[in-house]
Amino acid sequence: MSGPRYQNQSAERSFAILECVDAAENPVPLAVIVRETGLNRATVFRMLAVLTRTGWIYKNEADSSYTLGYKAFALGHRQNELETVSHHARPFIRRLAGDLGETVRLAALEGPQIVYFDKVETSDGQPDSTAMGTRLDAHATSSGKAMLAWLAADEVRQLYRQHPPHAHTARTLTNVEALLRELAGIRVQGYAVDEGEMTIGLTGVAAPIMNASGRAIAALSVSGLETSFDPARVTRLAGVLTATAAKISDYIVDHDSRSDSS
Repeated sequence: MSGPRYQNQSAERSFAILECVDAAENPVPLAVIVRETGLNRATVFRMLAVLTRTGWIYKNEADSSYTLGYKAFALGHRQNELETVSHHARPFIRRLAGDLGETVRLAALEGPQIVYFDKVETSDGQPDSTAMGTRLDAHATSSGKAMLAWLAADEVRQLYRQHPPHAHTARTLTNVEALLRELAGIRVQGYAVDEGEMTIGLTGVAAPIMNASGRAIAALSVSGLETSFDPARVTRLAGVLTATAAKISDYIVDHDSRSDSS
């Protein structure tokens, strides 16, 4: 005898919309979601508003198109993506850590936070206590800012509408518009610096790893005591990090394109 069949129309409609948006190669307009799901237009519009507000869907206000939001990337395929990035980046960050004599970390952006998912330490360097899976507020870290800089301004505003930026030190930017101005500069120079914004006395430098769509899928970073990270050294580290991040980005994009054509 089969068990009871439970139905929840709102949940079923939400999953139908998420599956539709996930299956699309490009951002999807409302009309396409209505057509593909077979749902009433008013119902789709209402469900999208809820999914957008809760972070499962992202709405581009410029053209009213929809893509998956940050919460969707915390699911299984996000973990697979990070494992792929880690696998491809490993030789590059191992070489970089050896050249610099510093621990190099990989982080990904998940909503308003970063999560560290890989690192390479050097045998002659200081032991690194950062545990994999550690989460930190993105706006107060070099890795976080390096990835936030490649989001649209409205996407950043939406992110912090639900999660107002928290002050960790007196140097932490908590005004979203001021943060957006800094992110615009980061996008131009290609790297980000955290000068005691998460922890007083610590400086971090990070560069984004990009995918073929021009979004930052990860960031690699180094950090250390502010006293040993003078401006000249920060500039040198930024140059090496951005060069390595570009090589990793090119390698991943090339690998993905060859996989798609095979």
